[in-house]
Amino acid sequence: MYLTLTELSLYCVVENSVKEIMIGSVPYLNGKPLMRWFTDTADGLASGVTVIEAVPSQLAGMLESGEIAAALVSSVELFRAPGLTYVPGIAVVAEGPVESVRLFSRVPLTEIRRVSLDASSLTSVALLKILLRELYDLTPNYISAMPDLDSMLADSDAALLIGDNGYREYDSSLHILDLGEGWKRLTGLPFVYACWIGRPESLTPALRESLLIARNWGKANLELIARTEHERLDESYERARHYLTEIMRYDMGEREETALHLFGDKVAEKANLPAKVSTS
Repeated sequence: MYLTLTELSLYCVVENSVKEIMIGSVPYLNGKPLMRWFTDTADGLASGVTVIEAVPSQLAGMLESGEIAAALVSSVELFRAPGLTYVPGIAVVAEGPVESVRLFSRVPLTEIRRVSLDASSLTSVALLKILLRELYDLTPNYISAMPDLDSMLADSDAALLIGDNGYREYDSSLHILDLGEGWKRLTGLPFVYACWIGRPESLTPALRESLLIARNWGKANLELIARTEHERLDESYERARHYLTEIMRYDMGEREETALHLFGDKVAEKANLPAKVSTS
C-alpha cells in the first residue's frame, strides 16, 4: 500500500481495526528498489506494511515523532538523533561518482564563498561541508533554499542539489563537484547515502525480514523499475537504467559499514554530535 502525506493524515487503522506498520521512503529514483515490493507485489501488499514517501527532512521529523516505524532516510540521522539504529545489510550506496548529489558552481570550486543548499537534504549537506573543508580548505557561508538551480545560483556562488533534481542535466559551463566522487577521493571508500533507520523496538524481526525481501526483489527488478519511473522523471529509460544498474548499490557490507562509521566520526568532529551507532 502507498500513501501520500495528505492521505496519511486521514489513515488511522486498516479495515479490521489492526493498525498497519508505517514506514517512510525518500521519493527519489534511488529509493524505489527498496520500496516497490511493498507497493507493487501481492506479497508486499499483504505484508501489513504501508509506505509513505517524503523528502529526507520530513522523514526525519516523522521518525522522531513516532509516526513511522522506520525510514529510508539520510544516514546522518544516525548521528543527529540518539537512540536510533539501522537495519544491517541494506543501504543506498554508491562507489565514487553518484551523479545525483552534486554541487553546481558559477565560479571555480576554490573560489566558492556562498552556497545555497537544497532544503530537503540532510546527509548531503553534512558531506558537502566535510568535503569543502577537507579537500579545498573552504568554510563558505551556507543558506537553505528550495531546489531550483537558477534561483539558487542567482543568490550564491554554488548550489547543492540532491536526488532527482541533482541527477538532471544542466549548463555544461558550470563547475561540478560530485559528492560521491569527492568522498572516494578523500577516503577511498564508498558512501552510504541512506539506510533503514528506526528505534530498536520498532525494527522488529518481521519488519527487518520484509525490508530484506523488498531489497532482493528490487535488485532483481532494476530494469523494470527504470522502465516504469523514467517518464515520471522526464528522463530517458537509458539514463534511468544506467543510474539504477551502474551507479547505485543496495547492499551494506564491511566496506560500507566502515564508510558509514567514518562519516559518523567526521560529523561528530565537526558538529559535536554522537558518533557511536548500533545495528539492530
